[in-house]
Amino acid sequence: MKKELLKQLGEETIYTAKGHFKACDIRRNLVTWTIWLCLVLNLVSLFDIGNKSSKVLSVLGIFGTIALLIWNEGDGKTYKERHRLAGEQYLSLYKEIRDAHILKDNSKEKIKALSEKVRALDLGDRPEISWAARKLAQWAIKKGGETNNWFKDGHK
Repeated sequence: MKKELLKQLGEETIYTAKGHFKACDIRRNLVTWTIWLCLVLNLVSLFDIGNKSSKVLSVLGIFGTIALLIWNEGDGKTYKERHRLAGEQYLSLYKEIRDAHILKDNSKEKIKALSEKVRALDLGDRPEISWAARKLAQWAIKKGGETNNWFKDGHK
């Protein structure tokens, strides 16, 4: 029973940690691709490819630039940093849980303390993980080989 709880806590924390890290990746890629897309659209619009076509490309480039400005306002300024910090907290806790499992340090008190740490992190002030980040985290853990899935039955 204790081993199962440790496995469950480990699985929960690694999925959450990976979800926060994937949210950072998504935002970073979104910003990078938007910058490049706006650059290309504006460069292409400089050439005379047709009056309406050039205007459409310019407008699209302007909308992309506005989107970048909006993403960097308010919570957007700290979006990646908040996700990174939350991911690191969960990853650190995951490593504690994994160590307790491997070292067979699974007294009721230790497991209860670890469970309470997970609960405290879950209830704390942390950013929401988007659906896309959750799916990327699931893929990275299950098929991407980005983690050691010690919490799965039959895993070597």
